[in-house]
Amino acid sequence: MSSVNSRQREIEKLLHSQGTVHIHDLSALFHASLDTIRRDLRQMEDAGSLRRIHGGATLPSTAREGFHDRAQDLKPERSEIARKVAYDLVPDHGVVFFDSGTTIYEVARHLKPSFSGTVITVNPLIAVELANHPNANIIMIGGMVLKRDLAICGPTAIDEIRNYNADLVLLGTCALHPELGLTTSTTEERATKAAMLAQSAEAIAVTTADKLETSLPFRVCDLDAISHLVTGRKLSSGYLNNYTERGINVILA
Repeated sequence: MSSVNSRQREIEKLLHSQGTVHIHDLSALFHASLDTIRRDLRQMEDAGSLRRIHGGATLPSTAREGFHDRAQDLKPERSEIARKVAYDLVPDHGVVFFDSGTTIYEVARHLKPSFSGTVITVNPLIAVELANHPNANIIMIGGMVLKRDLAICGPTAIDEIRNYNADLVLLGTCALHPELGLTTSTTEERATKAAMLAQSAEAIAVTTADKLETSLPFRVCDLDAISHLVTGRKLSSGYLNNYTERGINVILA
């Protein structure tokens, strides 16, 4: 096996364990020039093994997969992130918006029994999951259902969201970029996330590492609207710096 093939196999292994890779980290790891690493990533993208992003690469997009399919991707990382958020960042007596993402659903599954606050959610699965929680109060936002994402959206949902003031919103993250902020793939999701953000005192972006350094067409907010980013522990140092340098508190699960 050639050194090129061997290096690309190792890059692919890193992607599946970390979600994202940064060209400077790869260059240092393999003692290869940046041009060599860029050439590797181009070839691997052509082969369908990854998707190139600014400064590195991520796993191929799963944007067209349904909610249940996406929930199986990177499940160990997702569970670790969820436990960190549920145990350390969700106040026991707070009012919290729960967005519709798969990692947010995991947060609901790990919510402490001592939580006695109110969860306001746009995801029917989260409402059903928390119906068995011993102390949580649950408010289910009504409106149109985006079937692929199991998310409630539309004018009715926006109007309902505006009736509440929350201590915190847990934002499911479709794409988060240091310069382009939080973005989504649909105008409906954008409007729902923006409405919850506007009604919350604090915002936490909750995401697996593969969503970082990526962008989608519809902008929700700039990075400075988010106080904390919670992601996986295996985050490349280059990506981490891109967020901490812009004042966001990055918490690794």
